[in-house]
Amino acid sequence: MKKLTNINRGVDGWTVRMVRDGVEYSKYFRFSNGGIRKSLASAIAWRDEQIRELGERQWRKGPRTKAINNSSGTTGVSKNVYDRWVASWQEDGRQRFKTFKTKREAVAHRKEQLALTLKDD
Repeated sequence: MKKLTNINRGVDGWTVRMVRDGVEYSKYFRFSNGGIRKSLASAIAWRDEQIRELGERQWRKGPRTKAINNSSGTTGVSKNVYDRWVASWQEDGRQRFKTFKTKREAVAHRKEQLALTLKDD
């Protein structure tokens, strides 16, 4: 069976959903309208028609922006309430962290710890 992208099976029908430019397009196809297979064929036909009209999904291109909750720009490095930089990482399944006066030290330490954990694996 081929992949049913944008199509989900419900209790008594198929739901087709897709979003383009922030607008959701959806339609429900009941099993009672010709049975499971015919309703699925109708759902696939409607989905394919919508894709022809609206176009394929556009994936984001270019560099991603920094997340709002990321104060450092580096994953695992943040500033604590005492205005010190904290580097955090996983080691042997446990969360580890260390504080630093400067962001540069915290980023360097996190990279060093990640390199050590990758080397051990």
